[in-house]
Formats: sequence, C-alpha cells, structure tokens
Amino acid sequence: MIKSITGKHFYEEVSTQIIDMIKKGEWKPGDKMPGEIGLSKHFGISRHSLREALKALALIGILTSKAGKGTYVSEDALIIINNMQSMSLTKKESSIFELMETRLIIEPELTFLAVNKATDEDIKKLEKIIEQEVVALRNKKYTFNIGFAFHNQITKISKNSVIGDFLDSISNQLIAQREKVTLEHLNETIIKNGHKEHIEILNYFKTKEAHKAKQTMYNHICNSLEILTSK
Repeated sequence: MIKSITGKHFYEEVSTQIIDMIKKGEWKPGDKMPGEIGLSKHFGISRHSLREALKALALIGILTSKAGKGTYVSEDALIIINNMQSMSLTKKESSIFELMETRLIIEPELTFLAVNKATDEDIKKLEKIIEQEVVALRNKKYTFNIGFAFHNQITKISKNSVIGDFLDSISNQLIAQREKVTLEHLNETIIKNGHKEHIEILNYFKTKEAHKAKQTMYNHICNSLEILTSK
C-alpha cells in the first residue's frame, strides 16, 4: 500500500516504500512500474522528487529503464534487496566502516601485486570492463555489480587465491555497502568519479607503474570511505 510522504528527504522515503512493496510482492521482478504522474500523485510528492528516487533505485539495480517502454522492477531486485537488508540487520554501522578499512588495507597492496603480474590479456579484460562501465553510464544503467567487476578482475590478476577467497566471502557485503551509500547520498558524480579512478588505475596497469596504481586504489577507497561516513 502506498503511503503519502512527509519529511525532508522525499526520495529516501519513496525509495524505502518501493523496496518494501517489492519485498512484499506488490511489485514483482519483471513488473512494469506505474507511470510518474500516478506515482507522484499517490506519494504526494513532485515528479522531480519521484525521479530522484527512481534514479537511485536504478543505480543500484533494483529498477531498470527500457527506452520507450518505461521503468520495470529488475529481475535481480529481490537479491539486491536481500543483500542490503542482510547488511543492515547483521552489521552495525561500525562494522561497515571496518569493512571499508579492511579494503583499504588489502586492495592497494593487491593492486600493486596485480600490476606486476598482469599480462596483455589481463589488461584487455580490464579494458573491456571499463568499456562496459562507459556504456552503462551513457545508458543510465550503471549498477554497482558492474563497478565491482573491475575490483574483482584485479583480484583475479593478482593470482593470490587466499586473498581472492577472502574477498569473495565478503563480496555481497561490499556490494550492499555501496548500494546503501547510493541511497543515502544520491549523487551521480560519485559514480562518475569512481569510473574516472578506475580508468586511472587501468592506465597505470598499462604503463606498469605499480606504486602509482597502488596509491590511486588507496585514494579510490578513501573517497568511498569519506562518502560512507559523511552523514
């Protein structure tokens, strides 16, 4: 059931209601969402505020837009919602911060290792992921699964199975954490800046500048940590 929205951050409340309705089965994966006029009227908000909510949910993959057809609930919506709620229910706020600190300790060194081991084929795979990011950003279909693929590929290039298995074990938490940040800090600039940093890291892979790649990865994660804690 749709409730009228009251409060300062309208898009956050709308996003929460839409997530709850999908979770309850009122809108199922693959369902087409009602039009903007109808939704904004039911929620009692402007179409601008509604678009912000829909944009946030599209960025994290819960909704998807189809050109000329409208907005739909994505096929992976329930998986993403469950990941996010699992993160909220089982992890305290300090644990999210600790998760980012763990990345800060591991990933820069892992990147240094990967640069020194990378083959031409490995670099081509990173380039392909960057191309996928470009297309997704252009079509406004970027999700954090796409962005996480870049980090995952660097882990594979490092050929360190111990670290790889560890990062795999917390991958859902990592993705859920990024999704949580997007809903709380709606800003496409965050996504675009992260993409630019990925490109910079890729360039250091190409020039075999391991120390610069390591520092850029460190800065990249620091930026995410700053966003996470800037409430």
